[in-house]
Amino acid sequence: MREFRWAPRVEQKNILKLYEEDSKNIINKELLEEVGISLYLRAESIISVNQIHSSGICRCPVCSKMVKVSCDKQYICHCGWTIDALELHQTYKGKQLVGADLVDLAKNFISDWNNSLRDSAKQMMAIDYLIHRFHWEMTNRPTRPVAVNFIEGSMTDIKRLILNLAYSDNISRKQNREHWLTTNAISVSIWDKEVGTIKREAQNLETRITK
Repeated sequence: MREFRWAPRVEQKNILKLYEEDSKNIINKELLEEVGISLYLRAESIISVNQIHSSGICRCPVCSKMVKVSCDKQYICHCGWTIDALELHQTYKGKQLVGADLVDLAKNFISDWNNSLRDSAKQMMAIDYLIHRFHWEMTNRPTRPVAVNFIEGSMTDIKRLILNLAYSDNISRKQNREHWLTTNAISVSIWDKEVGTIKREAQNLETRITK
């Protein structure tokens, strides 16, 4: 039986380096491609896992055909490949891959990336937009940053990472950052009580930067 291999979350150090160079108007195409492709592969894994989790449909790792779970909780492909539904669930359990509202964001990123393959500026915009989105889920309220599902680290780690990203004078980058700060201020009571308000941290960071 071939194993399912889900793409891992992207390393924080690569995200930080990418933004530091972007803030200096340096286009590091190699790093940009590395981060973008890593996010792309992660997005593909998120789409596949959510299809399994919500619809009971997976792609056979042997012949690539789509397989529907049977009434006795088995995935059985015509090529002979088979796996128990619980065993398949264990391959993605606890890996930050499940979330109903993640699918559209993952699909949008894949589309944005595919449409910007020869344009480094658009590639950076696609990455930046994804990093600054939030989960809305069924509550119609922001609950946590989507970056948790794409970048390694805990929720607190991701929050601090985004706060410490260096930002260029690019208007779209500024708008995404402001969206993140404003939305996070709304959602702070939901998931950020242990480290104080993010607005205070953001203000302190802005003060250090401008001095």
